[in-house]
Amino acid sequence: MLPTFVIGLREGVEASLIVGIVAAFLSQQGNRNALRAMWAGVALAVALCVGVALVLEAVNQDLPQRQQERLETVVAFAAVGMVTFMIVWMRRHAANLAGELQQTAAHALASGSMWALVGMAFFAVLREGLETAVFLLAAFQASSDPASAGLGATLGVVVAVIIGYGIYRGGIKLNLARFFKFTSAVLVLVAAGLVASALHTAHEGAWLTSGQAQAIDLSWLVVPGTVSSSLLTGILGLQPQPVVAEVVGWLLYAVPMLTFVLWPRRTSLSRSAGRAIKGGVAATLLVALALGLAACGDDDTSASSGGDARTIKLTLSDQGCAPSEKSIPAGAVTFVVENSGSAKVTEGEILDAKGVIIGERENIAPGLSADFSLNMKAGDYTVQCPNADTERFAFKVTGAGGTETDPKLATATAIWKQFVDENAAELLKRTKAFTAAVKAGDVAKARDQFATTRLYYERIEPVAESFGDLDPSIDARVNDVASGDTWTGFHRIERALFVKNSTAGMAKYADKLLADVTKLHDEIPELGYQAPQLANGAVELLNEVAKSKITGEEDRYSHTDLSDFQGNLDGAKTAFEALKPVLVDRKKQKLATTISARFAAVEKTLATYRRSDEPSGWASYKELTKADRRTLTQAIDALAEPLSTVASQVST
Repeated sequence: MLPTFVIGLREGVEASLIVGIVAAFLSQQGNRNALRAMWAGVALAVALCVGVALVLEAVNQDLPQRQQERLETVVAFAAVGMVTFMIVWMRRHAANLAGELQQTAAHALASGSMWALVGMAFFAVLREGLETAVFLLAAFQASSDPASAGLGATLGVVVAVIIGYGIYRGGIKLNLARFFKFTSAVLVLVAAGLVASALHTAHEGAWLTSGQAQAIDLSWLVVPGTVSSSLLTGILGLQPQPVVAEVVGWLLYAVPMLTFVLWPRRTSLSRSAGRAIKGGVAATLLVALALGLAACGDDDTSASSGGDARTIKLTLSDQGCAPSEKSIPAGAVTFVVENSGSAKVTEGEILDAKGVIIGERENIAPGLSADFSLNMKAGDYTVQCPNADTERFAFKVTGAGGTETDPKLATATAIWKQFVDENAAELLKRTKAFTAAVKAGDVAKARDQFATTRLYYERIEPVAESFGDLDPSIDARVNDVASGDTWTGFHRIERALFVKNSTAGMAKYADKLLADVTKLHDEIPELGYQAPQLANGAVELLNEVAKSKITGEEDRYSHTDLSDFQGNLDGAKTAFEALKPVLVDRKKQKLATTISARFAAVEKTLATYRRSDEPSGWASYKELTKADRRTLTQAIDALAEPLSTVASQVST
């Protein structure tokens, strides 16, 4: 509330100063026609500014998730640029602003140009209003409480109007230098928070990939859902678990700008303040360097296995993804999947001789890359990249090797196999009850069972995905279905239950869903697992959260996404806990401790949305604000970064 109040007050006072002085001059001259024209111009300027803000927000809401994040990045940086220019300009002119305005108005009067004064008021309100619209839009997007932010902005504008009226009537004498100095300092902190927010949305929009390691843990200070958290996040832009890029961005903006704003005017600004600003920048760069080194120099969280793992590159393009080598000796191998610029080919997979996916990376945007590790035995494999002109490429592994001899690895895979088998059995049991309710026409019962049934699928989703066509048949969303194909599965029934409030025509889809889940249940016990697959699967489960659960795109009709979130998290944590003794045995205790702590942080954040009165056990996703989603995203990103290094540590 305070940041938006200051924005509304600060920008409103600038506009009110000009409008108040112009109105006073026109009133003294008794020119009522010009006075009415001036107020009409002010009203038009306000309407234009509101229109711009509404259009920006409407465009933002209609865009896909990644494009939304990119637009918000642009808006945030535009807002920071505007407020920076305004702060610098006001630092130089605040003390003499009122006098300069009066001289300009007097000159217009002397030349007999009343319309110059009307235009002066119109463009003043338009300029400040556009700045306010962009800055407030960015602040609203970063706010955890839009209602409070809106109230703050409204109060700020109201107070500014009162001040303007007081200036017009001559009853208020405002020390503009002190007023603008104080508000500038507050706005610097708000703008620094927007810089951090813009860097976060740039990452979500796939524009920024570096600097995503967690810099510091502030969850003890910035506790989601508390008043203090709202203040710290709203005013200072602090987040519970900021990453390196966000901290560096915040410091690089805040330190020099605060030095510039707060430096005493009586001292030579050009030299003394200049030296101070340079010193602030230097100090900030040192902190940034230290954070960068801390993020890059931790051996325990390094992606490198330090062994003899071979690296194979899969370059995604519209034409295909031929591996950099067609044949390799058995043993540890890391596949680096890089998108060279294709919009339609964003996934690379490795299939065994039975056609089961044993390793993959999905949703790799143009220009980005990701990797996964496997311990491969001799045999024939397939490299696959769906949607490419040529989707499949032969890949051969020769010689001896690829067999896991570490008993702790065998124990880990046994634990995971038991977990998968048990959840597959529970999924089948609950799917039978769910589909029976659908076929019986019991909408209420089927709605109540939807999320609790899917929970067990979400826990083992990477395993289900390894069967190729089974996963889309069970779990595809409507936009995942190719033209001409039939949409089936959970989400087909979900739409009927939660949008149409009916089961009409759903019997055949219920039968198909039960048949697919039964097939999945029957085939899962035949699977074998490698330790790297457990680690890859854990990362894929977190990617599922980031890809569709955080955005609300998964359960878009029932809004039970948080139940799916918990299921993915359960599966990822089980895989990690099974591998944790291996990490400890291999002198990676620090990595294991870091990952455990970050799992705990995600669980703590997620727990705030538990609802015992809801059938799913969770709050509706519609209750989450953008700031809530940001907090969850940061916690997931902070966990995914070290977790992604585990596969390489257990592949040899």
